[in-house]
Amino acid sequence: MKKLKETARYLTVQKDLRRSIIEGKYKVGDLLPSENELCSKYGIARMTVRNALSNLESEGLIERQKGKGSIVKLKRKSIELLSIKGFTEIMKSRESKIDTVFLQKPVLLDWEDDFYWPLSEAEIAAKCIYLKRIRMSGEKPIMMEKTYLSNMDLANFCKEEFINKSLFDTLIVNHDIEMTGVVQKFRAIPANAELADSLQLNIGAPVLEIIRKLTTNREGFFVYSFAYCNTDDFTIEA
Repeated sequence: MKKLKETARYLTVQKDLRRSIIEGKYKVGDLLPSENELCSKYGIARMTVRNALSNLESEGLIERQKGKGSIVKLKRKSIELLSIKGFTEIMKSRESKIDTVFLQKPVLLDWEDDFYWPLSEAEIAAKCIYLKRIRMSGEKPIMMEKTYLSNMDLANFCKEEFINKSLFDTLIVNHDIEMTGVVQKFRAIPANAELADSLQLNIGAPVLEIIRKLTTNREGFFVYSFAYCNTDDFTIEA
């Protein structure tokens, strides 16, 4: 294989392995190709391979064990931050999975004039990518989420197929954007007609709203999320 440019070497290895792990080619407990195999495949020095593996270990994707190699440890840590108690019990009793359904696939829009969070001039100029999803346990909706992000340097994002139906996986694999922090606010609100329909509740039923602004490793790029949780059957845990 033709040698890569010096500045791209370890990043290319890191991105390729990250994609393979996130997409499931390598599963938890699997061994990655050896350092020798990676050196041969990419035509690079061992130290360059080790830099890539070290970064993957820092991301929480692999564990490097002396004498054994690099083992897939856990899926990349993402800032979901919220879990819903009862998922395990539901899946065991109903043999169902937590699934994501798109109510609105990504679409490019102007930002709302009264958007909740202050926006920079760059964000406003780039316009807004909007998507709407619902989390299901079997046929039971448990959370509806509206997400907004700036269209800054996200060419063809609205045409991409989401990796694992995950916004975070898609951003990191296709655009090298990693979530790094979050500001979040909670409040109880009554379900309006839209929420009642999406979450199969009565109008006026209590819903937990989680408003989040997620920071990323790209300066000035944020992800804004408004999640609405059905608390009739599930409790939310931070």
